[in-house]
Amino acid sequence: MKIKNLLIGATLSIGLLGGCSGGMTVSAEKIVSNVLEADKKVDAYYGKSEMKVYKGKEVTEHIMMEEFVSNDQKRKVITTDLKKDNQKTVALNDGKKVIIYELGSDKAMSMTFSDEEVPVSMSPKEQFTKMLEGMGKTHTYKVVGEEKILGLNTYHLKLKAKSKNSVLGDMEFWVDQKTWFIVKSITNSGENRTETEYKKLDFSPKFAKDTFILKLPKNVKVENLDNNLKPMTGTVAEAEKALGEPFLIFDEKAAKLEMVEWLNLKGELNRTEVTIYYKTPEGSAFTLSIFPTPKEKGMKIEGEDSKIRGQHAGYMEEIRAVTWDENGMRYTIMAEQPDLSLEKMSKLAESMHLSTNK
Repeated sequence: MKIKNLLIGATLSIGLLGGCSGGMTVSAEKIVSNVLEADKKVDAYYGKSEMKVYKGKEVTEHIMMEEFVSNDQKRKVITTDLKKDNQKTVALNDGKKVIIYELGSDKAMSMTFSDEEVPVSMSPKEQFTKMLEGMGKTHTYKVVGEEKILGLNTYHLKLKAKSKNSVLGDMEFWVDQKTWFIVKSITNSGENRTETEYKKLDFSPKFAKDTFILKLPKNVKVENLDNNLKPMTGTVAEAEKALGEPFLIFDEKAAKLEMVEWLNLKGELNRTEVTIYYKTPEGSAFTLSIFPTPKEKGMKIEGEDSKIRGQHAGYMEEIRAVTWDENGMRYTIMAEQPDLSLEKMSKLAESMHLSTNK
């Protein structure tokens, strides 16, 4: 998994309820079966939704969002930040390029991607089933009712985290029974609760010809992020030079080094991040990422409390990743296969040593 692809994915990833039917007998297993058999596709849609993020009872974020999605998967998203004087931001993905512009600013950001890097657009059915599959080990789920939202018949599902320390806590979803589009959701992560609900939905939209064209004011300069997002590849020694400090790596007997790459991030992060791709003798693939321990607020280690190399660590079972800080560096081991457990990662980490002895 390349760094740029991760960032592209992150960039693109931006009613009245009826009562539950008392005689409901449908099971979670039946719903999953229905999802797999569903044949009503959503190729294009228009949606208007509201998102609120709570910390306790305080609303820390309040955003309105409009989505325009065409049959050929062009996408435009307009967000209005109600906590920041209704500041509007437009993000347009025309299939080859993403451009983001905050209205009133004199700068926009763009990013292009090759045919191999174009993210595959998943249908609501695919998104929903992938989510349930991914939560199988960390959450239990059940159907608690059928409710009507925006005239759509939805199933109301509740997912409960098996661990109190789960990064992704308890969740609720209201899914359209025909398209498997998530119409409403409530998710919990740490102290934050996020509530998202669609206020308008049209699965047969008619868009104007200029819907997927973004006309910028003449004074706006477009900053191309491609160079900032293009990782360098090389040796451990070269990555160490880019980072400016030696860092921990795995012993060659414990894991075979496949590739080393690093990215010089600009802007708010303003750091160099190294990613090393490994494979164990048994064939389990995993990555090791390294960057200076962040000092900014909100960058504390999340996840179930654990220990790595005698250091406090956070384990995120949802993505099979363990993170810890050691001697000024933040390390994250992320397993690509489920057979590489936390216990195995901890044992592997004991073989780590400094890239050089400065």
